Amino acid sequence: MNYFFRSFKINKKSTLIILLLSVFISCTAQPEPKYLYGLKDKAEFNMLSGKPLSNKYGEVDAIKVVYDIKSAKIYYLNGKNYKYHHGFCSVKLGYNKGLTEFNVNNYSANSDKREYLLGNLNYYHSINEYVMDVSPADMIEPRDIEVLYNKILASTFLGKELKLLLNTSRLINLKDEFHIATITPELIYKNQLYQSISNSKCYGYLRFATIKDLKEKKFNGNDILVLEETPGEIPLVSGVISSEFQTPLSHLSILGRNRDIPIMAYKGAYKNKKLLALKDKYVCLTVTENDYFIRKSSIKNTNAKLNKKNLVLKRDLSVDTLVGFSTLKNVSSASIGNKAKNFAVLQHLSKTTDFKVPEGAFAIPFYFYERHIESSGAGILIEQLLLDIENKQPDIDLKKRLSAIRKSITQAPLDPELIAGITKKESELSNYKRLRFRSSTNAEDMDGFGGAGLYTSKTGIIGDTVKTVERAIKKVWASLWYLRAFNEREYFNIDQKKVAMGILVHRAFPNEIANGVAITKNIYRESHLGHVINVQLGNESVVNPKKGVVCDQVICYETAFANKIYTGKDIVEVITKSSLNNNQLIMTDKEIVHLTKQLETIKKYYYDRDSHRDYAGYGLDIEFKLDTDQRILYIKQVRYYNG
Repeated sequence: MNYFFRSFKINKKSTLIILLLSVFISCTAQPEPKYLYGLKDKAEFNMLSGKPLSNKYGEVDAIKVVYDIKSAKIYYLNGKNYKYHHGFCSVKLGYNKGLTEFNVNNYSANSDKREYLLGNLNYYHSINEYVMDVSPADMIEPRDIEVLYNKILASTFLGKELKLLLNTSRLINLKDEFHIATITPELIYKNQLYQSISNSKCYGYLRFATIKDLKEKKFNGNDILVLEETPGEIPLVSGVISSEFQTPLSHLSILGRNRDIPIMAYKGAYKNKKLLALKDKYVCLTVTENDYFIRKSSIKNTNAKLNKKNLVLKRDLSVDTLVGFSTLKNVSSASIGNKAKNFAVLQHLSKTTDFKVPEGAFAIPFYFYERHIESSGAGILIEQLLLDIENKQPDIDLKKRLSAIRKSITQAPLDPELIAGITKKESELSNYKRLRFRSSTNAEDMDGFGGAGLYTSKTGIIGDTVKTVERAIKKVWASLWYLRAFNEREYFNIDQKKVAMGILVHRAFPNEIANGVAITKNIYRESHLGHVINVQLGNESVVNPKKGVVCDQVICYETAFANKIYTGKDIVEVITKSSLNNNQLIMTDKEIVHLTKQLETIKKYYYDRDSHRDYAGYGLDIEFKLDTDQRILYIKQVRYYNG
């Protein structure tokens, strides 16, 4: 048909013929069916399939399946017509008992209450596999799962090429009861090729860059980077394609959402022929939840994404003493920083809930940072740099100037009275010698600007000659002037003259059993309840792991009280498992459910103070640990999740 159209000379007569042909084709084309009783080939699967409701994995096509137990008929639903099983059962099968009863009965463990067996038939492009799954909330028995599985085999072209996804800890524990082929979440995750990190669209020159390139070359808003490895800092570019997968709270993930630029991961991207063919070409990149699109473009777009929020920073230097555990809640974040203030909220909530906060906590207010900046000479360097930038002085070597500021901060001696005060404070509070000094600025942990990964935390040991308290404090203070931190504040129009660094101090965790980060919203399904929990063994980083290391990632729905489908069920949906724990989840279901209840308490507290969004979409980023052989739950940090 395309050749036929190209052979015409464009004139009135040929235009009329084309229009008549179009009308003829549209009138004679058969409409797509709203459902089928079976799938005879891949073409029929493609015709009905759509995108899954949850985007935990990329490059997936899905069809909803309903088996009517009474009539013994199976239905494959067209995703364009039916988004939910209930809608089809109501419209086509005459179900009239309402959504609540539908959910209670048809996702129940009681087979006698069921009228339908409900599932999904998915095709995973990365592993070239057809996989059946059921809702994580479905308490369906193994025998009923096998009934649905065999009905699908009997009514499709798949033959025996079908596997059941063991997508919850419940089904994983029941694995030996199944007499059908199964597949685990970590196998799907391991073999994924594509991961959406930040959904958006941009234009720019496709530049391939190593970590060395990022240090030596200059990139800007007209560039889209294809990265061989994940660096600690990303320049202000228009988009990023990483060769390595990311956790939801990695620096790259947060950066993408904060800047509202497209970021994706594609395994082997740096050597991908499709991308290499576009190297140094001007392209349009679109990143979506399930797929990406890249093409050459003649459109020159400025990618003007500069955030115009002009976030106002508060800085109060009147608090000139260390702020102890008992008084932390009474001091403003304008004096001690947002991290320390949020820690005070956790202290308050821990008194009436079932988690602990790290012992020996106190804050070093902005006052001490400002005094050291002035005495070290760093203040003059900062003032001159900002003046040169304001006056648009040419050839400013920002990296070198910031390095000089940090050097002034770290080389100048610390006030001995501050060291003595810290030693005294710690002995009064807990007698812990190994302390964690954590950045608590007025330019992080804000609604609209998280700042995760911009600054640093250091361990100092009282009485130690190497990991000294003095060294730890100065390193944290100096991190305010990291290049990545400075650039990110510039991007968000934050006044560099008003930034200040406080420090939250508490005892360190040298022998933790596990550490983790939780997000108090379902980041994989919009407006749907659920807490996303990432866990790793010991102190291996969740947000910045070593190359090839994967953490546990689960979604717990225990507190999804607003949806009857989850009521009374301790549901742990598994996305992947730690590569360090012998194919077992690090936390037990009981521990995950317990953690989720604490997360919900914290979420409700913040939401009640700041309820300008829907509850399901309201997210906090919460860090936790399991410590000692008793696996005691500690929650150490809470901040807004700006995603």
